[in-house]
Amino acid sequence: MEPADWLLTAAERGNPATRLDRRRPDGAAWSDGNDVRPLVHGATYFGELLDAVRALRAGDLLLFTDWRGDRDERLAGPGTEVGTVLREAAERGVVVKGLVWHSHLDSLQFSEEENRHLGQEVRAGGGEYLLDMRVRPGGSHHQKLVVLRRRGRPGLDVAYIGGIDLSHNRNDDIRHGGDARSQSIADAYGPHPPWHDVQLAVRGPAVGDLETVFRERWQDPAPLTRSPLSRLREWLHREDTHADPLPRQLPDPSPCGTHTVQVCARTPTGCCADTTSRPTASAASRGPTSRPCGGRGR
Repeated sequence: MEPADWLLTAAERGNPATRLDRRRPDGAAWSDGNDVRPLVHGATYFGELLDAVRALRAGDLLLFTDWRGDRDERLAGPGTEVGTVLREAAERGVVVKGLVWHSHLDSLQFSEEENRHLGQEVRAGGGEYLLDMRVRPGGSHHQKLVVLRRRGRPGLDVAYIGGIDLSHNRNDDIRHGGDARSQSIADAYGPHPPWHDVQLAVRGPAVGDLETVFRERWQDPAPLTRSPLSRLREWLHREDTHADPLPRQLPDPSPCGTHTVQVCARTPTGCCADTTSRPTASAASRGPTSRPCGGRGR
């Protein structure tokens, strides 16, 4: 069975506004030659993400989206807090752009203050961070995406996408003892709730597709919120509400694996009630390629 037998064509996708189906000369709505690895459990993902972000240099690009971000969540041990790692990357000259759900009020058991505090840390290092409420009333952004592009080192480009937020509770492992930085869920789960989830590490041309999804959200001309109350809070907290231009998008990384990947950007009117642009990657294994991926290291 070929990918065309079960992946969506551009017409079947039904989203003519997206650039995803116009990126390739042949009009293909997916890319071949990718390497896709599942990173099972937050501890596995966080450890790899930490190494990858710390390897970024001045002029490299770090794009991330999240449902909830906690600046004090540790990727590994002390000194690896999410806010610290992102701030330090921006201080090194990495172009850091974050797009996180604006969130409903903390009084309703959501993440308004946590997401705002992470933004303060990112901006302190020179990065840019926007709180996004471009969703249906009562909805939320659940996109959990990190794209890392290396200027002059495309073989090291990688994107991470899946179900793991940069937040409390997620740094668990196969033993399921819970995260040291835990947030209470329900008494039945104890003080450190176990958390099982998966993130994908994607290398190859699909990195360009995932970057495109971020750019489409970032460049959306609609205001970040239409709520008068939220706009008042933006003004009171002096939040950044205007997305600065992004650097020119680099060419896609070269083929480096055996997976076909399609990225689907959903919209509230066409598919989901809780997000305006949530990419999901579906991968199909194909025949072997002769090009190894560009490496996992620095």
